[in-house]
Amino acid sequence: MEVLISTLKEMVRFIKDWGALIIAGISLLVAIISLFKSSKAQRLQNKVNELELKIKQNELDKIAKEKEDAELACVEARFVTVGKGKHRLKVWNSGNATAYNVSARFDGDVGIMIMDQEKQPFEELEARKSYELVLITHNGSASKFRITTEWTDSSGNQHTKTQMGDFS
Repeated sequence: MEVLISTLKEMVRFIKDWGALIIAGISLLVAIISLFKSSKAQRLQNKVNELELKIKQNELDKIAKEKEDAELACVEARFVTVGKGKHRLKVWNSGNATAYNVSARFDGDVGIMIMDQEKQPFEELEARKSYELVLITHNGSASKFRITTEWTDSSGNQHTKTQMGDFS
């Protein structure tokens, strides 16, 4: 019996000595795992922060572009048939700002004459407003042609837009 008691005492001492080491080892292992998981979570959070920053920058760029576009004029022109053999060149400002010194012309010799050329340059064309020019065509007129509009914005910058037109 004494042998059993002494064996048990030795086991208790062994468990006390090694048990603390085993618990410390398990604690170290848990700490290392926590460190790796925390590091991974931090990298993921950094990526999320970068994406949020990019999204915010894109939103700011979009707002700035919309603000810039809201301050721009855009002059366009279309060939319009108003009756049998009667045609007009409708010029309008589709932008959100006033256009100055607006003019429209046909590129090249297309056989179409602008009769009321004295209207041009149209000194001031407000946003969403238009004017019309009387046109004369003949059988030799081109069926497709380019229409060029030119205007100046409020900053004094010159703009040009070229569009295709046809008899339709």
